[in-house]
Amino acid sequence: MTESDEYVMVEIPRNQPDSVAKEWASSLRGKETIKGYEREQRHMEKVPPLILKSEKGRRNRERYEPAVVSLGPYHHNRASLAQGEKCKLITLEEYSLGTGKPVALLYEKVFAVVHDARKCYIDGSTDAYTDHEFNQMMLRDACFILSFIENVSRASDKIFLNSEYLGYIGLANAIPDLFVLENQIPFVVLQVLLKLKFPDDEGEDVLNRFFNYLNYGEVVVRNEKVLNNKHRYPLHLLELYRSYFISLSVSPSTSSPKESKGNDSVEDFNYVKRSRSFASVTELKARWIFMKRMEDEPSGAVEFNSNRFYGEFKLVRRALSTYTKSIYLNMIAYEMCPHNPNDLRISTYLKVMKALIIERDDVKELRNNGILLHSLSHDEEVVKMFDEIEVPGVNLYMYNELRLGIESIQLHKFKTWVAELITEYLSSPWKATGLLVGAALLVTSIVQTYFAINSED
Repeated sequence: MTESDEYVMVEIPRNQPDSVAKEWASSLRGKETIKGYEREQRHMEKVPPLILKSEKGRRNRERYEPAVVSLGPYHHNRASLAQGEKCKLITLEEYSLGTGKPVALLYEKVFAVVHDARKCYIDGSTDAYTDHEFNQMMLRDACFILSFIENVSRASDKIFLNSEYLGYIGLANAIPDLFVLENQIPFVVLQVLLKLKFPDDEGEDVLNRFFNYLNYGEVVVRNEKVLNNKHRYPLHLLELYRSYFISLSVSPSTSSPKESKGNDSVEDFNYVKRSRSFASVTELKARWIFMKRMEDEPSGAVEFNSNRFYGEFKLVRRALSTYTKSIYLNMIAYEMCPHNPNDLRISTYLKVMKALIIERDDVKELRNNGILLHSLSHDEEVVKMFDEIEVPGVNLYMYNELRLGIESIQLHKFKTWVAELITEYLSSPWKATGLLVGAALLVTSIVQTYFAINSED
């Protein structure tokens, strides 16, 4: 079974409320989830075991575990992360000094929400800790996270305080640790300390700068509100970043999307057809489907426009680094967790990128068009990164809409013929010159033959 075929149909038990099924279906269509019933308490989930059983999952196992610092109880007290515990003492003191409040007050603020924080973890995972021990863990972990984010977002030299215990290589690996699914702490803890230090929207700007550093490779403030989530408060930092990521990455769309008429078409239930892949960047270019950077980034991450003789595949600009793969994998794992209705938008975006990028020239084309910016050693590393990312499932409504737009160009034989002509014979001055010389020789030969035949008469 190929990766594109690995989609599972699940039968909903008859004793489940109908609203549950409707909520999952609505989320896949990008609609607001239903709130007419009490959903089971969402928890800090662990990576679904099925992800780790696949070949790529086994190869990527280390990406689902912290490398330098543990956050929360799941990996607490691991011997390999002992240096991170010492570093937390520095960041705790630093954060306390930054607020102008004693550590004891920070402790009290966190203790006020400690019971709510406990409820966020899987049953039994915090039983080994007293309230005091658990509160200390939450306080130290939260101060480490917020100090690190603030120092990166403000390009502060204080970031090098972390290297005192983590070293430079540990410092470089701290960012992916913040987004490991099993390395999260409840956002309610972060929010308490964030409000204590940053008045008004200043804390929002700090998060905005940090997330944009991850997205674009530069520390800037954009107009988007990080905490502007109409549906629910974020459970943890990974969920918040995913929400921010897709706020700049709405569902893939074409210039003329199909209108829903209440009933799904037959093709909506053809899972093999809807999930099949499409051509790479260079192959699409050969068919006169060109990659273009999306200027109005909040309008969407993937968009396809069909014109009379060509198509435009628009993508949001993204920055890739050594830690991008880890963040992507953990966002996919988050989307695959139970009790978590979502539109699989990250998985769908990465499925699209995997289809587009299969060789070095694909990366080069995206880089030259300002769509991809990467700090990896060479373009082949980008190809390898996307190849090693496994996407167990996608939003077939979004993915299929994009595929249909691409296929609408390919179905026009005239467009395909013109594209092949230009790609094969007019893509460079030498090819164009060769075509003209060949055409001239052919015409000359025909004319000579014509006059030779007529002269004999």
